[in-house]
Amino acid sequence: MRVENFNPNKFDETFESVAVERLVEAANVVAGSARQKCPVGTISRPIYKTGPYAGQSWTARDAGQLKRSIRVTQRKSKSGKPLTKKKNVRVYAGHFLAYYAKIVEFGGKAFMRPALNSSISEIKQIIGAR
Repeated sequence: MRVENFNPNKFDETFESVAVERLVEAANVVAGSARQKCPVGTISRPIYKTGPYAGQSWTARDAGQLKRSIRVTQRKSKSGKPLTKKKNVRVYAGHFLAYYAKIVEFGGKAFMRPALNSSISEIKQIIGAR
C-alpha cells in the first residue's frame, strides 16, 4: 500500500494545543492544592513610616498575601503566542510584595512540593499518563 501526500506535521498544532490545555488544567490542580496547604499569617501592618526603609511598599504585611500570590502562568513569546517545545506552563508563588515565598517553602513550612506530591494521581489522570 502506498500513501501519497502524507504530511505527519499536519496535526502537530492541534495535538500541541490539546496537550497545553491539559497541562494548564493539571497546573490549576497543583495551584489549588498549594493554596490549601499554604500557611497564612495573622499579622497585618502598614508600610513603615520611619526608619531606613520608610515608604517602601514591600515593608507592609498583609495576612494571606502569599496564598493570594499563587498563580498559574503560561510563558509566551514576544509575539504573544505560547512557546512551543518548552516547559511553558508553570505554577508560581510569591511576587514583589510576597518575596518571602522561598523562605517559607525551604525554611520548614513547605507547601508547593507537598501540593505537587499529593496531586500526582490527579495530574496523571488529566494528562492521560499511567
